[in-house]
Amino acid sequence: MEHKRKKILYIITKSAWGGAQKYVYDLATHLSPEQFDVTVAAGGNGELFTRLARAHIRAIPIPALERDVHIIKELAAFFYLAKIIAREKPDVVHLNSTKIGILGAIAAKCAFLATGRFSYIIFTAHGWGFKEDCFVLWHGTIFLAEFFGSLFQNKIIVIDSADYQSARKFIPARKLVLIPNGINAPQFLSRERARAMIVEKIGYPIDSSRLLIGTIAEFTKNKGLPYLLDALSRISRLSLDISSAPICVIIGSGENEKSMHQRIRALGLETSVFLPGFMPDAAMYMPAFDIFALPSVKEGLPYVVMEAMAAGLPIVASQVGGIQDLIEDGKNGILVPPKNPDALSRALHSLFQDAGTRASFGAYSRLKVKTKCTLRDMIEKTVCIYQNE
Repeated sequence: MEHKRKKILYIITKSAWGGAQKYVYDLATHLSPEQFDVTVAAGGNGELFTRLARAHIRAIPIPALERDVHIIKELAAFFYLAKIIAREKPDVVHLNSTKIGILGAIAAKCAFLATGRFSYIIFTAHGWGFKEDCFVLWHGTIFLAEFFGSLFQNKIIVIDSADYQSARKFIPARKLVLIPNGINAPQFLSRERARAMIVEKIGYPIDSSRLLIGTIAEFTKNKGLPYLLDALSRISRLSLDISSAPICVIIGSGENEKSMHQRIRALGLETSVFLPGFMPDAAMYMPAFDIFALPSVKEGLPYVVMEAMAAGLPIVASQVGGIQDLIEDGKNGILVPPKNPDALSRALHSLFQDAGTRASFGAYSRLKVKTKCTLRDMIEKTVCIYQNE
């Protein structure tokens, strides 16, 4: 008798490429096609759809689904989701992002009432929404919404230990499972080639002897990039020889890109900080960097930090979320308080002065990510949940 494949429907709010989208893509493209029938639904028309098409994974756009809250659009997205789930009749609905974790879970229950077909509902928390940098009242509203959504979810995957401990305070332990993100090491360019391509992209020569700070991030409030600019401004004032001062390249794009350019001009950093924009497969350029910086105010378990570790880079990052699972302060990087440009500038400056520490941090990073952050482990543990639902 032919074995029936299990139908998995992944749903995520945005299709613009980021950590949560990479998570969905990695799962969707690594499940056995003999065991699983995979479909992905998402809002927008971003890079996720392009990559899924190349991988021959079926994708469904959700026209009204956006990250921002608009009541009319939420209702439209909700009914569209319920219609999709009722039509697809998935065995597992795997939800990603705060908004879809709530809307999608309720829509799946409504689809069950309409069709009588039960779907097992899994939600992956890519950083709890109630930890967003926002007003206290909004914190409470998001917390209540996430708690309400959890009532409709059968299993909740948490990707870092800090969020797991937070979840234990309001979600039954039987629903929770900790499955950290994992990666296959990217195909990196050589240092020389990576630097040459970045120089070509920014249109500014970088002497091979100059240190290069790098980051890859979406230009949103959660990434804390203005604090990095403030830290770099402090460092630039310490450099007597401007020709030997560090260069910073921030790869990415997003809603705050215009304000980032304005802040760079206001701080007089036009010849030391460059924004080349979105670059596909940006991780391959990491060997160009001497130090990786991530000044986030909120994080889950960031892929970009794991990729920087795989590139053998020393890392300076905020002490938030899953970053603390990846960076051991004083072993493979330096952790600093979020929103603290003074601490950030001191940490970066200390690494500028110490090539030996940069090398030892980088070696420890490469070893740790190779042994403790593998994509294979993430896939196997997630598949166990699918098979045992």
